[in-house]
Amino acid sequence: SKATVSVLNCSPVPAHPDTMTSESGEVQNQSLVDRPSKFSKEERMFIEKLFQAFDTDRSGKIDFLEFKILARKLGVEMSDEELKKSILAIDADGNMELDLFEFLLWLEGAQAEGADPFSMLKAKIKAQGLKPLNNAQIEGLRECFNHFDTDGSGSIDVEELGNVFHAFGQELSQEELADMIRDVDVDDSGEIEFEEFLMLMIHNFGSDESAEQEVQNEFQKHDPDNTGVLTTVLLKKILADLCGEFLPMGEIDHIVAAADEDGTGRVEYMKWECLWEALRE
Repeated sequence: SKATVSVLNCSPVPAHPDTMTSESGEVQNQSLVDRPSKFSKEERMFIEKLFQAFDTDRSGKIDFLEFKILARKLGVEMSDEELKKSILAIDADGNMELDLFEFLLWLEGAQAEGADPFSMLKAKIKAQGLKPLNNAQIEGLRECFNHFDTDGSGSIDVEELGNVFHAFGQELSQEELADMIRDVDVDDSGEIEFEEFLMLMIHNFGSDESAEQEVQNEFQKHDPDNTGVLTTVLLKKILADLCGEFLPMGEIDHIVAAADEDGTGRVEYMKWECLWEALRE
């Protein structure tokens, strides 16, 4: 298949699925779910659904603003300038828009210098319904992993995992530890590498993003056609019903008013960055 070259890091970028050709020269449609990827099938399906929620004009692409908010929603820590550099490294036609294939490439790490090195990990965490960690937390867990990887093999076995939980004040049996490893051991090696260790720690000690996910699910329930748009009146009611305990009505009114910048009484809720930020605090 053909390949393009990143304008910033000169690394080969796989050809877009639309440009894949057979030996006879005929164009073939390759499903994003089936193509080789660093994401599992379930993770790619989650990312595709999230991407489509931001692609409210159904163009098959997201512009820079949509891309920025989507990246923030995944927990990516990059400045606007870094995001612009990284989008140019992936965007084959240079129009500052990404289709789903290009967005997946971006998440998989084909980014310019200054990119968040944990963007792919954060997307994987999000796909499991868990709250993404920030870079400092991930670095802290990496230090923890390296500390307990006493033989320096790059993976942790049952005994080393037991030492991790002992340090957290938990005593687990060999069987319990083995079960934990099996739950996250994607490559069936009997040991866990850092990414698998990270998922295990989040599942056992992290918190889910229940408030954010509950609100998003409720929005989508009132938006069966997945338009990505709801009225401000309905948004206020949903937020009051679900978040009244920790978001006072005055703050809800302020958040909704700020989102309805053009005064149409309608808000593209998936792009409503200030709401998702408020729910994460």
